[in-house]
Amino acid sequence: MEKDIKFYTNQNKEAWNEAVLKHQVVSKEKLDRLFSNSGYIDINDKNLLQILEKINIKGKDIIHLCCNNGWELMSIKNMGAKHCMGIDISNLAITEAQERAKNCNIDCDFMCSDVYDIPEKLYNSFDIVLLTAGCIGWIPDLEKFFKIILHLVRNKGIVVIHEIHPFSEMLPFDDDNTIENRLQIIEPYFRDEPIVENTSLDYVGGTNYDAKTQFWFVHTISSVVMALVTNGFTIDHFSEYATDISAVHKRQGELDAKIPLSFTLIGAKNLK
Repeated sequence: MEKDIKFYTNQNKEAWNEAVLKHQVVSKEKLDRLFSNSGYIDINDKNLLQILEKINIKGKDIIHLCCNNGWELMSIKNMGAKHCMGIDISNLAITEAQERAKNCNIDCDFMCSDVYDIPEKLYNSFDIVLLTAGCIGWIPDLEKFFKIILHLVRNKGIVVIHEIHPFSEMLPFDDDNTIENRLQIIEPYFRDEPIVENTSLDYVGGTNYDAKTQFWFVHTISSVVMALVTNGFTIDHFSEYATDISAVHKRQGELDAKIPLSFTLIGAKNLK
């Protein structure tokens, strides 16, 4: 890796703070209104819902890394989880989450932090570490990342990953109309360096703008698995789906081409 981790995460924080302002134009008032309804749940992905049911989140202490503005975590709290904490690098997203949780009386805690700087006071505090769509691609070093996650979970704790499948990274984005065949492979699966972009991150409102520079890391399935195993996790579950959760490959999902567009992986902390 040419640059140090902080270079990448600091740049991505700036890009996300810029994007959060775009998202809020469309989503903030709507989410405030919806979550003001007691018990509101805003998780529609059936695969994620099945996994949350499988691991039985009721009464569990959960930390959601890369939680954005907290809507998934607030939903999980309303589904019966116990202590819920969200971490995100964007201070603007965290401020929005904190305000909504307070105003809607949803007992979730939120902290702005680079995932590599999560304080040790949170170690050994959670039953479940949750990573959802669009987290892993922003992480420069998976081995260091999962080492921190290992510290966050208690004995018998688990990490649950519901993510964009790296196979989809080889295919054209929805807004690329220069390629007629939506299943044409246009990018490599294996990459040594991150993708450098200045494109819009407004997947909520769909506005285009000249964005701050972002660094996106395409981690293979094997690199995710090995980063977990190297850090002392046992793979308890792995599923792949033809469902797009990326917001940029909907057109492939609609083709029903039976290709992997998302996946779920559960790693359990080994007892030594």
